[in-house]
Amino acid sequence: MDENTRQTFMGPVRKVDDLLYETTYRNYDYEAAERYFSANPPASGSCSAVSKGSLLGRNYDWAIGDKVDFVVHTPARDGLHATLGVSSSLIPSSIVDSGEDTELYSYVPFMTMDGVNDAGFACCVNGITVSDRGKTASSNPGAERMSMAMVVRYLLDHAGSVHEAVELLSKKDVHSLPRGHMDGFEMHFMLMDSIGSAVVEFIGGRTCVTYGVRIMSNFHLSGVYKRADLKPHSHGLERYRVLSDGYADIHDRDSMFAALKTAWYSRTYDRSTVPFWYSEFYNDYTRKGEGDFTVDMVAEDWMEARIDRAIARFAGKGVVDMWHTGHCSVYDIEEKTLDLIANETDRRHSFELEDSFH
Repeated sequence: MDENTRQTFMGPVRKVDDLLYETTYRNYDYEAAERYFSANPPASGSCSAVSKGSLLGRNYDWAIGDKVDFVVHTPARDGLHATLGVSSSLIPSSIVDSGEDTELYSYVPFMTMDGVNDAGFACCVNGITVSDRGKTASSNPGAERMSMAMVVRYLLDHAGSVHEAVELLSKKDVHSLPRGHMDGFEMHFMLMDSIGSAVVEFIGGRTCVTYGVRIMSNFHLSGVYKRADLKPHSHGLERYRVLSDGYADIHDRDSMFAALKTAWYSRTYDRSTVPFWYSEFYNDYTRKGEGDFTVDMVAEDWMEARIDRAIARFAGKGVVDMWHTGHCSVYDIEEKTLDLIANETDRRHSFELEDSFH
C-alpha cells in the first residue's frame, strides 16, 4: 500500500505509550480483509471478559513480543456506526515507529479485539484454544463468507443491539481459522447492550447464543459440556474462577479494573500465587510424560524445575514465547468510553468515542 492509499484509509498515528498507538480509519475493505485472514490467520488468544451493569471489561492475553496495539476510531458513515476499539497483534513496533509503510495497515481495523459503538453496543472476542467440538468450516452454507477474525469489526460497524448482532451473524457463513496454535482454533464473542449480554459461538455448523453471560474465558458455553468435563488445561478455568470470585465487588470502572488485574495473564507464571496458577504453555513447551499442571495444584519442586526449563528454552531469542495481558480494557456503554492499560504497566489511558483523534 503506497502512501497515497494509506492516507485514503487512515488519519495520523499518535504514540500513546510503549506499544500503544491511536489512529482514525475513514475507510477499509472487507473483501480484501476476508482474503487476507483466510490465507494468513492470526494466532490464538487466551482472553477473559466480564459484563456487569454498563461496563464491559476484558483482558486480551497474547505472547510477549513487539506487536503493537492501536486504539482505533471510525466515524459514522454510509449507514455504519461510529466506533471506538482496540486492534492488536498485527504490526511490529519497529515499523510503526519508523514511519515505514506496510499493507498490514489496511487490516488493522479488522484486528479489533474489543470495542463500543455510538448505539451503545459493545463486543469482544476470546479464543477457544482447545476446541472439544471441532472446527467451524461453515455456519451457514451458501451465505457470504466471513472469517471469525473479522466478527468484532463487522458487529461494531453494523449492529445497534445484541438482538441485531445475532440476526446479522445468522445471515453470514462464519468460519474458523484454518491453522495456528494447536492446528487452528475457535473464537467466541461476548455481546452487550443496555438490555444485557450474550455469548455467540459456532458449533457443529450452527450459530449458538447463550444469554445473560457474565464471565467468559476460553471454553464453549453452549451445549451439553459441564466445566467439570473440560480438559485440565488450556480452557482458562483458573482465570474464570478468579473473576467469578471477584464479580460481586465490581460496581464501577475502578473496581472492574481491580477484578481484571487479578486475572492478568502474567500471574500464571507467578510461583508465589496461591493456589498455584498453571499454564498450558508450560505444559506444551516442556518434555512430555511428566504430567500436566492442573487447576489448584500446590507448587512442588518438580514443577519449579519444569518452569525453569521452559523459561530457559527461550533465553536469548529476543521474543519470549510466554504470555501476558497485552491490553486490559474497560468500556462504559452509556458514556461510550474506553479506559485502557497496555502490557500490564498500570498506566491508564482514557478515550471517548465522540472525540475522534485527528
